[in-house]
Amino acid sequence: MSDLRMRRSSIVLLAITLGCLVAVACLTTVAIAEEPADPEVCVGAYYFHGWSGKTESFHLPELLQKDFGHRRPVWGWRVNTVEDVSHEIDLCADHGLKFWSFCWYYPERPDKNSPLNEALELYLKAPNCERMKFCLLVANHGGYRIGPKDWDSCCATWIELFKGPTHLTVDGKPLIIFFSPGELGKAFGGADKVREALDQLRTKAKATGLSGVTVAACSGPGNFTWLQQCGYDVVTAYNYSFAWMDGSGEKPFGELVDKTEKVWEAYAAKSPLPYVPVATIGWDRRPWEVGKHPAEKISGWYTGRTPEKVEDFVHRGVEWLQRHPDKATKERLLLLYAWNEIGEGGYLTPTVSEGTSYLEAVGKALGQTARKKGTE
Repeated sequence: MSDLRMRRSSIVLLAITLGCLVAVACLTTVAIAEEPADPEVCVGAYYFHGWSGKTESFHLPELLQKDFGHRRPVWGWRVNTVEDVSHEIDLCADHGLKFWSFCWYYPERPDKNSPLNEALELYLKAPNCERMKFCLLVANHGGYRIGPKDWDSCCATWIELFKGPTHLTVDGKPLIIFFSPGELGKAFGGADKVREALDQLRTKAKATGLSGVTVAACSGPGNFTWLQQCGYDVVTAYNYSFAWMDGSGEKPFGELVDKTEKVWEAYAAKSPLPYVPVATIGWDRRPWEVGKHPAEKISGWYTGRTPEKVEDFVHRGVEWLQRHPDKATKERLLLLYAWNEIGEGGYLTPTVSEGTSYLEAVGKALGQTARKKGTE
């Protein structure tokens, strides 16, 4: 009888122990399931439309077509139909890109229409445009400067675009980026006047039912006090080439990556405004400069770009967002320069020489992040 009682006691103790282990496992599973995952990044690319066939005298010189013919997109140099842009949308969306930031132009000449804006018009007509969001990069540089006399007209155009269902928002408000805050400051006559103009844009937007406007400035990692005085909400850039018309010659692609990371870290250390990091995935303006400028004015260019190096570069941008959520936008935006800056050497478009390898590199970079999350 004593042995039987001991065996029964052992069985009961074992059952209790197993029950406790199951309970702990269940609680652990629930805790893991309820732990919020890192928010996904939102990666987009700048879209430059010099490829309508209407600006070929500058954007498609013979040098680009011959000496740099390997950059030719698989569909040809021109993109000027809804079907063309619809195909581009699918390519980008299938490889993890979430939005385009269209370079938007408002000519200083009396005719305010520009073929450089046609890709945006084609995108809005594309049957699959919901696969990619969009915003504007207002290219307010020489020939396209915007000032007080243009402001009401521009605001009206922008707000109509803001109201579209696929417009990108930051902090619940449509995003607009200004290429040159310096030019805007000159045009309006100082920071206070720029703030008034930006506030007018926000007020006009709210009058149509929007919640306001998020305004970004392209700027280097400094001048933050002035940008805040102007009323900008976010800071970003168009590209980081570190070699604009400086005659510095050939440089390794790795130098571009390393210098860019230092810029990102400077924003992390100094910027009081949310920052959208930019990865310049290529820079070589020789097709647009050789034969037009003396050697000492030819922009430096980067060689040795490969899909693997671009994949690593994009992944570093994602990791920066993960390390600095307090410095990024809530949506964790990351911009790539560019989808199709073919003349400047910054492009992801599939080409006759490299196919979709660079798009696939971006997809892999984002996929690596997803797998990393899944294994943590």
